[in-house]
Amino acid sequence: MAITGDEFRTTVAGSEVVVIGSSGPVHATWRLLVEGVEVDSAAAAGEFTLKGALGDGSAVEAAVHQSLLGPTRVTIRHGGADVFTGTGFVA
Repeated sequence: MAITGDEFRTTVAGSEVVVIGSSGPVHATWRLLVEGVEVDSAAAAGEFTLKGALGDGSAVEAAVHQSLLGPTRVTIRHGGADVFTGTGFVA
């Protein structure tokens, strides 16, 4: 956990899934990577979802809660189930 950025990493159905949040001038920028390739991104605050596909073609989602004051929560979902939840701080 850091003030200017945070990274959440897990393996889902054999694929490495990474969600990276980085501070921005107005909103943080969030990126979803699958096997090192960016598949979705958003510069936002509040609650939003990043979406992509794994190597086997199945869908993966990262639900992000970005507070305006910095606390964050990321939940990675696959097959309709939560497979990872992490908390952090991105100002």
